[in-house]
Amino acid sequence: MHVEFVEEADEFWSPSDINSAIKDLSEADICRLNSIAKQYSYHCSMNVDDILNESIFRALSEKRKCPINVSLIAFISQTMRSIAFNERRKNEKYNPIDDSTAPLQDKSVSPEAKTAVHQELNAILELFTNDNDITFYLMGLYDGLTPDEICELGEWDRKKYSSVQRRLRRSLNKHYPNGREK
Repeated sequence: MHVEFVEEADEFWSPSDINSAIKDLSEADICRLNSIAKQYSYHCSMNVDDILNESIFRALSEKRKCPINVSLIAFISQTMRSIAFNERRKNEKYNPIDDSTAPLQDKSVSPEAKTAVHQELNAILELFTNDNDITFYLMGLYDGLTPDEICELGEWDRKKYSSVQRRLRRSLNKHYPNGREK
């Protein structure tokens, strides 16, 4: 099994450096961040602007520290992913989804099995923290979306959908060469 050890960063972007970098973002960078925020907004109760603004606020207030060796775009993207995922878990905890729409809300499934599925999903999502497409794909599957719905929400064609599936499958095979633990 391949394991990478990442040393903790000794240096972080300062709030003034982050502020300057945000002001220097190109129009393409801003569009990219909005597109990422749009993907994550489908999976939680926050809108696009709220997710993006919250991630920038957390960076500027140093609630989340960006290592100096990480690009600001990647850092903001991962902060948005974390915000959306946590918001979704919080909403599920307090406002369970209607049983007819959520596969994990099936009453025939034991609470232990549900917990195991959530833990496995969290572990898999952690493997792909730097791949927004795979994260979006997994969240779509978790929501019970069809391939056509995932393509529509992600503004993908079927070729990209298949490519994301292959990348996920290959990465999982690499990380779990003997299959997943049961």
